[in-house]
Amino acid sequence: MTLEKFLPKTMKDEKRHEKGFTLVELMIVIAIIGILAAIALPQYNSYRRKAKAKDLIAAARACAAEQAAFCFKSEGATDPASGDCDSCDNPAATLPSGEAITLTPNFSCTNINTQAQATIGGTQYTATCSGAWNTDITCTLNP
Repeated sequence: MTLEKFLPKTMKDEKRHEKGFTLVELMIVIAIIGILAAIALPQYNSYRRKAKAKDLIAAARACAAEQAAFCFKSEGATDPASGDCDSCDNPAATLPSGEAITLTPNFSCTNINTQAQATIGGTQYTATCSGAWNTDITCTLNP
């Protein structure tokens, strides 16, 4: 014996016609997806800009490494500008994504300080590599 034999005829008909979702349920799901997208997209764009800006560190580090190599070869030279620093000689370069890099090296063996700047998505990023030629040269990215 099934339960349907004990139900009134109107309840049997209602049970057969319940299919799919109501309009209210669908609207709630769409609203939830919209809220999640509104939160996630700005974060995603921020991560993309920061990933592009990481290439600035590579440009600044290459210039600082060339300065350190020149100072190492010259053992105490004070003017690496007369040396061969190819990546520092071209201050106007571009990132793989097309943004222009401005490279400003400080040619001194006592304190190597190289900055690479680019505007990515309206934000000005600056990568700085600094240190003495015979110690660790550290690099940071702002903001």
